[in-house]
Amino acid sequence: MKTQNILIATAMSVLALSSSCKKDNNQGAELMASTKAVTFTSSINGQIVTKAVNNKWDANDAIGVFMKTGTGLSNVLAANKSYSTTAGDGEFKPTAIDQNINYPETGSVDFIAYYPYKSTLTNNIYPVDVTNQSNQPAIDLMYSNNATGLSKTSTVANLSFAHQLAKIEFIVKNGYGVSDLTGLTAALNSVNTKADFDLATGTLANPSQSADLAAKVTAQTGSTLVEAIVLPVADASGKVVTFTLPSGKFTLTLPVNTKFEAGKRYTFDIELRNGTAPVPVAVALKATITDWTTVPSGSYTVAQDASTTTPPTGVETVLYTETFGTGAISSTARPKIAAYTGWSNPSFTFTESFNNADLRTISTAPDNIHVWLPATKDVDLKIDNIPVSGYSSLKLKYDLATNALTGADANVIGVKVNGVSINVPSRTFSKTNEFSTIELSGITPKAINSIEFIGATATNTVGYRLDNVTIVGVK
Repeated sequence: MKTQNILIATAMSVLALSSSCKKDNNQGAELMASTKAVTFTSSINGQIVTKAVNNKWDANDAIGVFMKTGTGLSNVLAANKSYSTTAGDGEFKPTAIDQNINYPETGSVDFIAYYPYKSTLTNNIYPVDVTNQSNQPAIDLMYSNNATGLSKTSTVANLSFAHQLAKIEFIVKNGYGVSDLTGLTAALNSVNTKADFDLATGTLANPSQSADLAAKVTAQTGSTLVEAIVLPVADASGKVVTFTLPSGKFTLTLPVNTKFEAGKRYTFDIELRNGTAPVPVAVALKATITDWTTVPSGSYTVAQDASTTTPPTGVETVLYTETFGTGAISSTARPKIAAYTGWSNPSFTFTESFNNADLRTISTAPDNIHVWLPATKDVDLKIDNIPVSGYSSLKLKYDLATNALTGADANVIGVKVNGVSINVPSRTFSKTNEFSTIELSGITPKAINSIEFIGATATNTVGYRLDNVTIVGVK
């Protein structure tokens, strides 16, 4: 998922004011309001798929806004005003006439805002409850307190939201002795599910209501996604996650030094096995910022009916991810490799000898820029000047999709690292224009590295889309 700022333009009607003073019902303090309505823009610090799917607001999403002076919320001029985007298009407007905010006639003000909106707050405390994971946007608490020192002469109030909870993802696959994942459920055992968030200070306190938290489970192509938004915790060592199938239970104990920090997403690769299986290789990954701060957290094998499987400390690190940028590209203006400048890693060098590959988006993913490797043409996208130090080997991951199924196979696109061909295993595609992740391992790094993706006229008969090239260092 790619980082993308969401702009919120708030168009507010101007209130006609008489010579009398306007009062805020919550404070009872008098202030003279100007006729200058506050206009908001907003960005989400490290967006994630839960708050707003695919980094877009949902229809009727609502935020709460406070205008105030002084420290915290000791002197509130406009309290818990509601703004919503009725079409989900990022344009936020007051939900009613009495929800408008105007700057005061004189002086400067600060703003505090939060999502999702609650109409009733007690002592400016937002009650956090993550018990129900089925609708994750509804529990994805975000907070903004950066817009300060503004007045009626200000052009906009730019609200920067940050996630206040943590997200855990388990990418679950069936292994030896497990035929499929039909009926899979999962729970995080004995975790706190409720807390109080102080909007005045931006702090979370009073975690309570320990329970087995049922995670959201979604079937995907080739795996099942298990996900939960949880309260931040400084030490989650020894916490137990239970995966349940009709055939039995699989228990995972989180390793030492596991923690869940606010605003971070932790990803675990899980394989469920029943019967004799090799000892798993544990992987602890630290990734670059994509949506939230992503911290992929391990690749583990979990045996059925075992009381506990505790993965060892991880030994891998995500070094770089090239997403090829974010935004829409018109079908009439698809830049070639040499002309494109929107790379995620601008210090790398990107070349293509034949001038056949280009950057583009498609209607099913209009903001997902990727490299198009056309059919029946020679292409050789080369990414160079990739520094690596301190790692004994590399893994290379990348997403690949095809625009046709007949004759399509992942190994049609060859890969070279530092001029050496890497074996790409055969993999077919079940749907057109649906990305599948390819992983290549055991690659010997150099101080400065290069990666090439190669398509040949004779073998590439369908055309491929390349995205999210990720380099993982292995110690």
